[in-house]
Amino acid sequence: MKVKELTGKKICVNLMLIAGISQVLGQVTGRVNDEQGNPVPFANVVLYQASDTTLVTGTITDDVGHFSLETKAIGPFRVRVTYLGFADHYTEPFHLNSGVPSLQLGTLVLTENVNELDEVVLAARRDWVQRTPEGQVINVQSSVMTKGSNALQLLERLPGVILDRRDDQFSLNGQSGVTVLFNGRRVSMSMEDVMALLESTLADNIEKVELVTSPSAKYDADGGAGIINIIFKKGMNEGSQWNYSASLGYGYWEKASTSLGYSFGTEKMHLNANYSLFHDHGKNGFEGSGTSFQPILGAPSQAIFSTYFNNNNNAHNLNLGMGYQISPKMELGGELTLNFSKNRAISDVNNQRIIEGQDYFRSHLVTDGNASKLNVISSLYLTNKLTDHSSFAVDVSYLNFTNDNPANTQTEYFDENDEPYDPENEIFTDGNRGFSESTIQLGVLKLDYNHAFSDKLEAEFGFKGSYSDNTNDSKIETQVDGEWIVDPRSQSLVESDETLWAVYSQFHVQLHKKSKVDLGLRYEDWRRNLSTSEEDFAIRQFFPSVSYQYQLSENRQLNLNYHRRISRPAYSDLVTSLYYNDPTAIFTGNPMLRPGITNTLQLEYVKNGFSMGLSLQKEIDPIIRYQLTSTPQNDILVVSPQNADYQKSIGLFLNIPVQWASWARLNVSSTSAIRDYKISYSPNPASKTYFYQGLNFNQSFKLPWQMDVELSGWYNFDHYNGTNSTEGFGVMNFGISKQFKNDWGTLQFSVSDVFRSLDIHTHISGMTPIVFDIDTHSRYRDESAFTRIFRLTYSRSFGGNANKKSRNLEKEEFNRVN
Repeated sequence: MKVKELTGKKICVNLMLIAGISQVLGQVTGRVNDEQGNPVPFANVVLYQASDTTLVTGTITDDVGHFSLETKAIGPFRVRVTYLGFADHYTEPFHLNSGVPSLQLGTLVLTENVNELDEVVLAARRDWVQRTPEGQVINVQSSVMTKGSNALQLLERLPGVILDRRDDQFSLNGQSGVTVLFNGRRVSMSMEDVMALLESTLADNIEKVELVTSPSAKYDADGGAGIINIIFKKGMNEGSQWNYSASLGYGYWEKASTSLGYSFGTEKMHLNANYSLFHDHGKNGFEGSGTSFQPILGAPSQAIFSTYFNNNNNAHNLNLGMGYQISPKMELGGELTLNFSKNRAISDVNNQRIIEGQDYFRSHLVTDGNASKLNVISSLYLTNKLTDHSSFAVDVSYLNFTNDNPANTQTEYFDENDEPYDPENEIFTDGNRGFSESTIQLGVLKLDYNHAFSDKLEAEFGFKGSYSDNTNDSKIETQVDGEWIVDPRSQSLVESDETLWAVYSQFHVQLHKKSKVDLGLRYEDWRRNLSTSEEDFAIRQFFPSVSYQYQLSENRQLNLNYHRRISRPAYSDLVTSLYYNDPTAIFTGNPMLRPGITNTLQLEYVKNGFSMGLSLQKEIDPIIRYQLTSTPQNDILVVSPQNADYQKSIGLFLNIPVQWASWARLNVSSTSAIRDYKISYSPNPASKTYFYQGLNFNQSFKLPWQMDVELSGWYNFDHYNGTNSTEGFGVMNFGISKQFKNDWGTLQFSVSDVFRSLDIHTHISGMTPIVFDIDTHSRYRDESAFTRIFRLTYSRSFGGNANKKSRNLEKEEFNRVN
């Protein structure tokens, strides 16, 4: 049985059923029988738009095969009926309007499909990429590579997502400024901490990832490039079921993970719980060479350097969710996420220096850091159907994050004969030790109101208020003649509080049967107070969004979008001093950093899963992290975030699904852009125009004996980042899975980075000369560049409803396509 995938606009059907905001315009009724004339109870019946396969509503047949569907939408429509062991049944397109408010379809006959029953689960898989008016939905559980990996590795494989592990930053379609959400809620931590959280989160528990590149007004305005929204699994809605998975892996060192989930539901209540344990022991690092003339060294110098990390990460994750139907019009629920991780990172640093007029020497630094992180995200929500045309929702959430990260560094120096050596310059100490404790507390209140004024006009209004309190207590001590002395360049204590409140309105207008427009406006008032700054950071601005959709034909659609976004500096971007691992350089924040403002215009054509888009984008003051400048005294190298003057781009985006055989499906995504940007923080202002290209593919094969094979990969061509240039790099992965009969689970084997190609070469000052005439070439290698990473994973669902046909297929279908 082959299931036609549903693509198009993202419809949150479960919430529509709860809130009941739809105004009934038409009704479709009928009956479902088998070939012998027997009624088929609990068959899944879905009503969708015939033009673009957008899901409208759905239900299941009753005990005698009858069904009834109600909708306020305008046709043409089709109905699809599915049931385990039968071929899918599709009706011909039909219309509903004020003149034809109801339609009786009569008896729909399902044809038994016994021979293909063993392939039902494989055929019912969702497309890897599904387009929505706001971006893309990536159905990550359709990939063999998902099992056993962590969330960070998962995101790295998604089309358009670039993960810079050296700088702890995401970019989307080549643009910086990305906001990460968990289940629609912003993770208000520094991107470094967000990445650490993702690295300790098991990807098995993620249902899908939304890449929102054209956000509407209901989203926070933060994130110039867009939003990565990670949606976690919520289990079945009725009955009970257990889900278990375990994975063993090996790369440079060992890896392991296990996950146990339970879901239970009745007609009025649903509960889901999941616990996972994650262990990853790996290696990564960089090396390089270069020349410079730093005043602190007193003469021109040459250096050969390398830093490699031995990372041992262990994490515990607990996810809980519950919802209760207080009445037919009201539901109360909540979610809780706990993450505790301990990461021991031992870095081995080797530097060889030749300073003009001085003796050659080599330094060897070993840093032993132990980070303990605890993250708690909790929320409560209430949805209430006020009338047949309106609904109201309240969401309250709280985040608490703590990070304790002490580190000790011991330093040794050797001469050209590898004998102990005492450098002439007093900046070269015997070692240092750092102490850093961070705490973030955040409370958020959201209010949303929906109202359907007519069948052609619907509106959303909302309010959001949040308050966060951040504290960072850190210092660095250097060892001089056996004594520990606080380095005056290190910051001892920084406190910050942040207030944000916003209001938005969003109008959905059906202009006529082929076109509609969404008009949104959001106003945000944002203030951040730093104890190290005399003035508050404050922004009060409007952020408009417009989306126009035109139906060219039954399966072709044209979308035109405009939005304005902001990329705010993270807390860690502003802190005046953080740490250093080299006496000639300091890693620091930039208190003068400005937020980046982005305006984007996009035109997109969609046909049967194929999409092609053109975008125009201009960002003022884009934030570029880890750039090399100097102190006002021009004596110390400063590594800090900086604002570019602007970045302009013209981009072309393609997503091409190809079913080139009944057993093989290929999905190719491409991002191409001409970019132009200017910087003024270098010794001489400079600008650059270049061509950017990124590719992503996913090829799946369906084999006999219920087996799947997958090849996936991505490649980013040469590109620029501030004053630096980076050569192209990419990865190819392989996976194979076997599903056992009689619900005995699935066994999967995967190989990450088959060609060991996650090897990134960067030319610091490759775009323009930088301070102190630094000219350096570096090479970063992730673990898979040293050795391929192998994983073996077993997963199984069992218990309760695992073998029952009479489960709630209606809700499963809604969850599947949403």
